[in-house]
Amino acid sequence: METVLLTLHQVVLMLALLIVGAICARLGWFTEAVAQGLSKFLLWFVTPALLLNAYNRPFEAQMALNLLFAGVLGAIFHLMSAALAQVLIRKGDRDKQAIARMSMVYSNCGFMAFPLISSVLGDTGLFYGSAFVGVFNLSLWTHGQYLLRGRNGLKLRSAFCNAGVLGTLAGLLLYLLQPPLPSIASDVIASLASLNTPLAMLVIGSFLAHCHLRTLLHHDVIYPALLRMLVCPLCLLGLLCLLHVSHWCTAGVELGLVTMLCASCPSAASSVLMTASLGMDSGYGSRIILLTSLLSVAAIPLLSFTTTLILV
Repeated sequence: METVLLTLHQVVLMLALLIVGAICARLGWFTEAVAQGLSKFLLWFVTPALLLNAYNRPFEAQMALNLLFAGVLGAIFHLMSAALAQVLIRKGDRDKQAIARMSMVYSNCGFMAFPLISSVLGDTGLFYGSAFVGVFNLSLWTHGQYLLRGRNGLKLRSAFCNAGVLGTLAGLLLYLLQPPLPSIASDVIASLASLNTPLAMLVIGSFLAHCHLRTLLHHDVIYPALLRMLVCPLCLLGLLCLLHVSHWCTAGVELGLVTMLCASCPSAASSVLMTASLGMDSGYGSRIILLTSLLSVAAIPLLSFTTTLILV
């Protein structure tokens, strides 16, 4: 029950920050240019700092093995979700299908899962969660680009030369090689990492400011939102049970919970940024994000509680 209360508290906190961001946008303080600039700052400075901060810890062989297990679970989830999206989302034109599939497969794990994991499992949970985020970024810039651009969008350079993957690789090197970091460098990294939750929620809220609640009641918004918040997490829970994740290692239950917290977050804000950059209907993706954000208030605590109950 404590897990449920901690998770619920964090979800409500992030929802409140979304509302503040939306109010700022309505008042004209967060213009589109400001929001885009802050998005780039989050992407290229805060996200890598968050990953580096998670990996900035003494090396332990068992922890390294657990990290590998966390990465495997992240890969399993994204492969499963991509397959489900291909089968379950077939209506609408190509662009609309692509946005709906992106919204179903990719969760807002980079911005929302880390504060959730931190409040429930602390620094060790963040360490394991970084593996999921690393897989997320690699998948987003390969499979995600394929969904939006087709085969021509698949470029090896973009798959690896992005902030998320580069931050993960740098973090892994930091963890494995254990180079001495000056205290000022560690403090700068930690300070940037601490900006993740408030700044990310404010920016996402500003993107959602002009979405009207009545537009959320359309079938083409409700359907992918339910797939994201219920079908994908429940299918993951079934896989966690079938694979007996709790028996993989002493941290098996913790790994399962970390994966579920990452997988049950609302649709990724990155999908809106990517579709907007291609001139596609970013408003459609924003509506799905808003509905999944509202659903997450109930879904995330219930899913995390159920995962803990079943895996223990």
